[in-house]
Amino acid sequence: MTKKEKVLSTIRKIIDVFVIILLIAAIVLLASGQAKNIQRIVFMIGQFIMMLFVLNLPRILKSKYDIQIPFMLDIYFVLFAFCGFILGDVFNFYGRYPYWDAILHAFSGVILAYAGFLIIDFLDKEYTIPVSFSPKFICVAVVLFSLSLGAVWEVSEFLIDDMFGTNSQQYMKSTDGTLVGEKDIPLEGHEALRDTMNDLILDLGGSIIVATITYKNIEAKRKKALQK
Repeated sequence: MTKKEKVLSTIRKIIDVFVIILLIAAIVLLASGQAKNIQRIVFMIGQFIMMLFVLNLPRILKSKYDIQIPFMLDIYFVLFAFCGFILGDVFNFYGRYPYWDAILHAFSGVILAYAGFLIIDFLDKEYTIPVSFSPKFICVAVVLFSLSLGAVWEVSEFLIDDMFGTNSQQYMKSTDGTLVGEKDIPLEGHEALRDTMNDLILDLGGSIIVATITYKNIEAKRKKALQK
C-alpha cells in the first residue's frame, strides 16, 4: 500500500467511525421516542447506511471482482458521497446553500466521465476487448454514458420524491431542503422542471470538460509517439 493509499484509508476510517456514531445516535433517538420529527430521523438513518455502503464499495469491488479504483477517482467518490449524503441531506446544506446541489451535479459529471474512461480501460486490459475506435468516438461515448447515468439518477429522484414525498428534485418553491413540510408550496409549470434540467446540463458540462481534457492528452501522446 502506497503512502497516498494509506492516507485515503485513514480518511475513510475516520469518516466511517463518524458516520457510525451518528447512525447509532439517530437509532437511539428514534428508539427512545423523543424524536420530534420521526420522518427526518428515519431519512437520516437511510443516508447514514448509504454512506457506509459507499465507503466500503471499493473494498467490495476489489475482493469480488478484482477491480482497483484509481486513487483520484476513489477520493472524488468519497468526497462526493460525503458532501451529498452527509452534508447535503443530514446537515441540510441543500436547504442552507442554494447552489450546493448544482456544485455536486457538476462534480458528478466529472466523476461519471472519469468512471467511463476507467471502464473502457478495464475492459480493454482485463477482457482483451479491442478498443479500436477513434479517441473522438470514445470521448463522445463517455459523455453520453455520463449523461445517461445522470438521467437515471433523475428518474430515481423522481420515484423517491413520488413514493416518500421528499424534495430531491427541488420542485418546492418554499424550500431547497430534501424533506418537505406541510406548509411548503410546490413550483408550477416550467419552473418545476428547472432543477431537473439544470442538473442534467451540469452533468453534461462536467463530462464534456473531462472528455475534452482526456482527448487533448491522448492527442498529445500520439504526437509524441509519431515524433519518435
